Amino acid sequence: MPVDRPTFSESWYRVAELKPRLRSLVQSYRQRYRGRTWHVLRDSANNKFFRLDEASYHFIGLLDGRRQVADAWKVCCEQLGDSAPTQGEAIQLLGQLYQSNLLDADLPADAAGMFERFSKRRRKEVGGYFMNLLFSRIPLIDPDHFLDSWVKAFGWCFGPVGIFLWVVLLGTGLWALTGRVEALWDQKSGILDPSNLPWLYVCMILIKAIHEFGHGFACKHFGQQSHSGGEVHTMGIMFIVFMPLPYVDATSAWSLRNKWHRAFIGAAGMYVEVAIGAAAAIVWANSATGTLPHALAYNLIFIAGVTTILFNANPLIKFDGYYILSDLLETPNLAQRGKDYIYYLVKKYAYGVQRPRDPSHSPGERFWLVVYAIGASIYRVFISVSIILFVVDTLKYMGILLAMSGVIGWMIVPVFKWVHYLLANPELHRVRVRAQLVTVIFVTVLIGGLGIIPAPYHVRGEGVVEPGRIETVFAGADGFIDGVLPSATQVKAGGVDLVTARNHELQIERRRLLAERGLYAAYYRQARSDEPAQAQIVQGQILAVEEQLSRVDQKLAALRIQPNFDGVWVSDKADRMGGMFAKQGEPIGVLVDFQQLVIRVTTDQYVGPQVMRHSGEGSTVQMRVRGRPEVLLEGRVVKVLKAARRELPSAALGYAGGGSIAIDSEDREGTRAQEPFFEIQIEPVTESDVSAPLYAGQRVVARFALPDTPLLKQWWLTIRQVIQQRF
Repeated sequence: MPVDRPTFSESWYRVAELKPRLRSLVQSYRQRYRGRTWHVLRDSANNKFFRLDEASYHFIGLLDGRRQVADAWKVCCEQLGDSAPTQGEAIQLLGQLYQSNLLDADLPADAAGMFERFSKRRRKEVGGYFMNLLFSRIPLIDPDHFLDSWVKAFGWCFGPVGIFLWVVLLGTGLWALTGRVEALWDQKSGILDPSNLPWLYVCMILIKAIHEFGHGFACKHFGQQSHSGGEVHTMGIMFIVFMPLPYVDATSAWSLRNKWHRAFIGAAGMYVEVAIGAAAAIVWANSATGTLPHALAYNLIFIAGVTTILFNANPLIKFDGYYILSDLLETPNLAQRGKDYIYYLVKKYAYGVQRPRDPSHSPGERFWLVVYAIGASIYRVFISVSIILFVVDTLKYMGILLAMSGVIGWMIVPVFKWVHYLLANPELHRVRVRAQLVTVIFVTVLIGGLGIIPAPYHVRGEGVVEPGRIETVFAGADGFIDGVLPSATQVKAGGVDLVTARNHELQIERRRLLAERGLYAAYYRQARSDEPAQAQIVQGQILAVEEQLSRVDQKLAALRIQPNFDGVWVSDKADRMGGMFAKQGEPIGVLVDFQQLVIRVTTDQYVGPQVMRHSGEGSTVQMRVRGRPEVLLEGRVVKVLKAARRELPSAALGYAGGGSIAIDSEDREGTRAQEPFFEIQIEPVTESDVSAPLYAGQRVVARFALPDTPLLKQWWLTIRQVIQQRF
């Protein structure tokens, strides 16, 4: 027997004389995972499953209620040799089967013990519901008889004919959306409109009910094909962030030997959702905008697309994608075994525990267990925090309850369990001091490193690129426009007329004034020699006429508008203003200097003051353009507006324009921020690459460098900002 599997156990005497057996309701199915034969035990009373390898199943099979554990173990050793389970493994196996309620043992009928066992399990279930408020389930009915009655009517959908029709429907739906992707994207802004929310929820209930029946009918269909399993005894309500949705328990798919059938059952819900989404796309493309069928079809497309990608198809949370991945990798119970394998590595290599239980069964599994455990943990924390913040923004006190539950479940309970493990678990009886010392050193180094060692500290703000100089061109005087320079024309100061116009009344007035001035000049020449006093009066009249003439000349000159600086002439009216009458002061177009660009960056009330303290005028800033993250640009802060404001430089920075700033719900133009912000103006100093120049109107993310700060302090500041912003 290998060194890491000692044959004997000091606790063997506790179980050697027991005469247990599997409960009569337990069913057994044989399967193969990763080239090895396994036996899946199923308790038909509660639809729970337990997996045994060949040696363990052989040992359990020898226990018939009459044979003692010690005798069964001896027979197993004689028949299997080194492959037989050790005494320690046999004890562990019996304990797991007993805790899973799969084993009957010849124990005294101790009612108190039975109730304690039941209450312990119930406490665990209740605690699980409390710790998992975001995703909880309530079983209601047994749909097995209904599914049996209708499986022949719907089971063909999961066969070759159904798959062929599904592909045709999907292709037709995609074809219907060809050329309408932009309209499909633009309609997303109305999905959360208050008037649409009831219809959105109705569509979600409908599509999720069909989704769950897809799992049920697929399980029945493939179960009948393989003549094993396929029972679906539980259907109920699942609360996802307090939103009630239907669910079915199709875990009997575990009894199917074909992993592709099991994977198809896991994907059956998404399979029917995509079909509904494709049919809805056809309806949406062929219905009029603003009608109820058009809106309902869009809701179905949105639900079938977004929820499928974010939840159902995502293998990092325990929805359909998780079970599909487990089946395809032939790695059952992937999430729990991943965590157990991480614990195994810590116990073996950090704590020095002798012979800890290795949950992996092959070298190939170990890689997947580690990768999945790390990735799933990070993603679950991320998605849970995001959901909690969303709930806080909509249902404040319910969000507080969820946040408290999250802190308890993710921090307090795990720490308490680990401390209890270090202090009392018998697994550490020989290495307890080492385990405690290693834990203390690790925690000290971790907290010390995060709380003392300075780390780069950056904050970000989103901005929009604008021309360095922009001037609106107005009509200088009333007149009919003869011509406007074509838009997007490059011009030089005083080089060409932007706008030419005519005003016959001004021209007639000018001729009248010229004639009047000539008449007064003749009067003046005659009166200067005959009547000097009258000559002075006439001279005053001449000056008055010349003043009027000067004003008319100015208005006539204003009918010809020339650029004041080099730039680009932009006018959306240039092609249709010929012959039109323009009043004085009416805007005609703009003159823009694109050679000098300025980036107006907005920062919130927490980032803004830090940037003003540490990144003042003249400091260097790194920037990346939205949509081109591979291009790194540099800029220089030229101006910091120290007073907070609420009018955005561009609507592109608000939610409606695809930006990150919340907009006042009463502002129809989308340029008034919900909360005050600070503005920082940046001048790009990196020469724009020919392949990636900056253009006015682009959104830019600017990264400001602050003094190096320990990570723990940075995280604490972020948490404080989140709390202060919401409470």
